[in-house]
Amino acid sequence: MKHLNYRLKPRLTVALAISVLISLMLILLELTPWAEQINLQGYSHGNGEKPDIPSYMRFILPFVKELILIGVPMLLTVFVMKFYGFLKSLYKAKRINN
Repeated sequence: MKHLNYRLKPRLTVALAISVLISLMLILLELTPWAEQINLQGYSHGNGEKPDIPSYMRFILPFVKELILIGVPMLLTVFVMKFYGFLKSLYKAKRINN
């Protein structure tokens, strides 16, 4: 629990900000004609037709979706926090030298 609480608020703030940014980007992407075309070409469930994708992909694709939706904000958060730490260490080193 001690390690979890270490700099928890800045980490959560960055993760929340990046998640909101990605959500806004996905909302804007949904409004494009490209997304409307994909939605029109998609297959529908329950009308008796089998989907034209292999059956194993029906089990793998949800995991890929979750990995992307969780992994991309996580990697961006780690990148932002590492960059912030790098800038902070540069500032400290510059302040000590002066």
